[in-house]
Amino acid sequence: MIVFFLKLLLAHLAGDFLLQPRSWVEKRKTQVGYLLLHIAVHAGLLVLFFLPELNVRWPLIVFVVCAHLVIDSFKILMERIWQRQPFRIFWIDQVLHLLTLGFITVYQYGFPEAWWTALISVKSMLYLIALLLITCVSPVVLRLFFFKWEKEKELHSKAESSLVDAGLLIGIMERLLIVLFIQIGFLSGIGFLLAAKSIFRFGDLAKAKDTKFTEYVLLGTLASFVMGIAIGYGLLLSIRQFT
Repeated sequence: MIVFFLKLLLAHLAGDFLLQPRSWVEKRKTQVGYLLLHIAVHAGLLVLFFLPELNVRWPLIVFVVCAHLVIDSFKILMERIWQRQPFRIFWIDQVLHLLTLGFITVYQYGFPEAWWTALISVKSMLYLIALLLITCVSPVVLRLFFFKWEKEKELHSKAESSLVDAGLLIGIMERLLIVLFIQIGFLSGIGFLLAAKSIFRFGDLAKAKDTKFTEYVLLGTLASFVMGIAIGYGLLLSIRQFT
């Protein structure tokens, strides 16, 4: 089962990234021949990887190739509608491809009972809760925490000069790293992370010479780290207690 899925995944990665020039990606938006050429490359890779068992696997190969054509056609449509959101389109496209490969694998071999047990285990649910706390709950809590300072004009002017949602994404990623470091026992990594962020921020704060902005950044950093550490240790202790 694993070998079957890895062959599908290898063909997908090679066809979508290694053997697809950037020019094909651009030209297939207006010239269907390049899309069909890309699909043909995928078909060739699948045939190559499953050559010893081609007489048995060919219906599945045909399904994967047709699904790839449909998904890529849908991607081209999304690119025309959402021209300024290439990253989101990329992830939707790749998730659909991976779901297709997973569906084919499960259809061929069935879903192992051990996987069901792992998915609904206490540990899996604890990890999922921690992920939701990091990515969904903590940004809301921090936004409410800083609500009283939203009307500060100095802070608004600084916010307008930064990337859209950059602070949100940086905060989520740093909390993910903090929780990961706690789970693997690499506590010094938290110190390195704080030091690295401080170094990168030092230049901005020194140039700004703005006490309010400095306090705002310091509060945001410490609040994010406190939440990350709380979630990390909460997850660690819960796993030890309940699993």
